[in-house]
Amino acid sequence: MKIADVFSELAKLAKRRTFQIKQQANCSLMQSACTIRPPQSRDYDRMADLARQLGYECTVQEVELRLDGMRDSNHYAIFVAEVPGGRIAGWIGAHVFRSVETERCVEISGLIVDQQIRSRGIGKKLLDAAEEWARRLGCAAISVRSNVKRDRAHHFYTKNGYEHVKTRKEFRKNVR
Repeated sequence: MKIADVFSELAKLAKRRTFQIKQQANCSLMQSACTIRPPQSRDYDRMADLARQLGYECTVQEVELRLDGMRDSNHYAIFVAEVPGGRIAGWIGAHVFRSVETERCVEISGLIVDQQIRSRGIGKKLLDAAEEWARRLGCAAISVRSNVKRDRAHHFYTKNGYEHVKTRKEFRKNVR
């Protein structure tokens, strides 16, 4: 290998490392500047927009109607992540899951962070809020179902301590 090639490779590595350091700094800044709070009616439009980013078509009216049915904080928790300027960057929904065969636990029903600003700590803050809610309720566990095609989400959950415990198929039948 020529000396010029070695220096070229070192320059590429230095540039990549500088980018990683800047990205980590941006992540820390975004995470610390993010406020996690319950949603307000002015957030519903943005929550619907974010749901559409994952392929869930819904309107502001549908979001409002659904959230209206989830007001009992002993059974449901919804949090939004607000970044400076008042923009909603993400949201998480969770509910208490009860069944005959297992101990009650909290299940995350949805987690979305704007695709333009993912991997900056916002999802982690939303996840932390849901986990804290689960602890306050006395639940021993929190779970999440994730579409098999969402590899990035799977990595996010395992990085945050979630274990892959089951692969399954979901069946649905319309009854209306």
